[in-house]
Amino acid sequence: MKLSLPALRNTPWFKATSGQWRYALRNTIAMCLALTFAYYLNLDEPYWAMTSAAVVSFPTVGGVISKSLGRIAGSLLGATAALIIAGHTLNEPWLFLFSMAAWIGFCTWACAHFTNNAAYAFQLSGYTAAIIAFPMVNIVEITQLWDIAQTRVCEVIVGILCGGMMMMILPSTSDGTALLTALKNMHARLLEHASLLWQPETTDAIRSAHEGVIGQILTMNLLRIQAFWSHYRFRRQNALLNALLHQQLRLTSVISSLRRMLLNWPTPPENSREVIEQLLAALAKPRADSYTVARIIAPLRPQDEQDYRHLAFWQRLRYFCHLYLRSSRQLYLIESGAPVDQIHIRRTPGLAAAYG
Repeated sequence: MKLSLPALRNTPWFKATSGQWRYALRNTIAMCLALTFAYYLNLDEPYWAMTSAAVVSFPTVGGVISKSLGRIAGSLLGATAALIIAGHTLNEPWLFLFSMAAWIGFCTWACAHFTNNAAYAFQLSGYTAAIIAFPMVNIVEITQLWDIAQTRVCEVIVGILCGGMMMMILPSTSDGTALLTALKNMHARLLEHASLLWQPETTDAIRSAHEGVIGQILTMNLLRIQAFWSHYRFRRQNALLNALLHQQLRLTSVISSLRRMLLNWPTPPENSREVIEQLLAALAKPRADSYTVARIIAPLRPQDEQDYRHLAFWQRLRYFCHLYLRSSRQLYLIESGAPVDQIHIRRTPGLAAAYG
């Protein structure tokens, strides 16, 4: 089969960017180094070192560090559990199986209870204990318990060290840059999302778009965790970034509530759609201010204070504007590197803990 030049240019090899090639090269070298060092140290199963180097090879620095810490913690915890369980119950097969099942069950529960790298650490500790403990049924010397456990941990650490070393030699993009870009893009997309949801019709595309926005905000929480390990600036701003994600998630709730009000309003103001379009256009400008927004939404102010439906919509729309402008100002301060004490954001619990 003959391949033309245009066809070759459409293959993944030619379409890959320089960053993707650097990541592939870094990952390959790290795996080869891990396998080489494992053979040099005469470890029992060198391929585990190569596997660890591949698992922790994230495209970003924070991803490598956070994944490495989770893998080291899980390996140490699993190896310790295997030593304790096998050392005390290996002579009683039924008790050994019961203890291993209880430990794996506990790790499964903890993995479901936590998120991100904490969940990964408990998951890894469960099957690390199984990998170490079950082959011990054939040993004849009690000292082999320690040899098997420490070999497994050494293989994991060798792979992690090789992956971290290659990340320092061939660094890639910063997690903080990716997080700030994602926050700004999501901040702008919320206006597009509001314009879509405040349409009078109801379609499946609107429902899927709303779920997609919420999913992207929750996914950005992983970027926040990775950025925490990439630079001291984002470690100082971690609580502020978490609160900003909370505010963006709250904005989706406000947008959804305004949509329900509009759909269930038999006689909305005639100029409501025109005012909403002007409002979204004004909020999209970089220098939007409260005075301009107040002048735009002033025609929607209810004339009759007893019209509770109109009054509730008016107050909810004002709250949306206030929340969006405050998020814009806080995002600008975070991006410009302002001191933490100058950014007034109420501290909130972790996003995964609040919405998990």
